[in-house]
Amino acid sequence: MPSFATDIRSLFRDKDVEEMRFAFDLTNYDEVKSNAGGIFDRLSDGSMPCDEPWGSDKTTLFCQWMDEGYLP
Repeated sequence: MPSFATDIRSLFRDKDVEEMRFAFDLTNYDEVKSNAGGIFDRLSDGSMPCDEPWGSDKTTLFCQWMDEGYLP
């Protein structure tokens, strides 16, 4: 089961963290959990990250993290 600390946090590059700081902190578990649905929508449609879409492996891992209870 994926966890934020082990699997999800490392998916967000420093560039991504800085780009999204105006809305929420991608390094913060609670903020990512609270915004996970919107983040997932943007990851899925390719509008996030801003410079290149995630591959299906990363998007699937993020979805699995949500589906399995947002482990910290």
